[in-house]
Amino acid sequence: MSGLTFKHAIVRPLPNSYDRCVRTNVERIDVALAKKQHAKYCKTLERLGLKLIWVKGDDTLPDSCFVEDTAIIIGEKAIICNMKVKSRAREVIEVAKVLEKLKETCYIEPSATIDGGDVLKIGNKIFVGLSERTNIQAIHQLRKILKESDVKVVPVKVRNVLHLKSACTYLGNDYVVLSKGHFDLDVLQEYEKIFVPKGEEYAADCLAINGAVLMARGYPKTKKMIEEAGDFL
Repeated sequence: MSGLTFKHAIVRPLPNSYDRCVRTNVERIDVALAKKQHAKYCKTLERLGLKLIWVKGDDTLPDSCFVEDTAIIIGEKAIICNMKVKSRAREVIEVAKVLEKLKETCYIEPSATIDGGDVLKIGNKIFVGLSERTNIQAIHQLRKILKESDVKVVPVKVRNVLHLKSACTYLGNDYVVLSKGHFDLDVLQEYEKIFVPKGEEYAADCLAINGAVLMARGYPKTKKMIEEAGDFL
């Protein structure tokens, strides 16, 4: 599997307050276990050839380990998000400090709101989910920021899921894995699709990187489907 190739990953420590993160379920979170899982995830990224760039941790921000939501990296531009959930708004501060040293940094300004989890990049297209977290004003600002590039920003109305990338992941070589029923599939008509089976919807939210696909345990059907498509990825 060839997939997508990267050299660096921005990561942030899992906070001691992680059990107070924003979530839709009421299950108890084992913070100690989550820290072990996060550490394993970071080691896996390093094993896949990535150099980790660490952002300073902050226990007052329960969701701060989810760095993907704070910024969008497009070539040499780092676009700092304006996050709708007030308890998460300050997460971007330390991330921006790191990115300002590495990239040309731009900011999404109010009243636009956007989470990086709604941004799916495939080639020179950026599909942006219009969700409870991301609005049309953010689409307009993204287009303005990227107007000198060849990147096309494509809005996608999302339903019954938190983020666009909660229901769809790009695997590389024109393949996407996705869960049906969350957006109009016509926007992805030019791509080969792997549909996750019923009961394994969560498996659509994975990560393709440097010849591997990282996904949660417990979704054997989806795992097999991706492995079988591996010769083409």
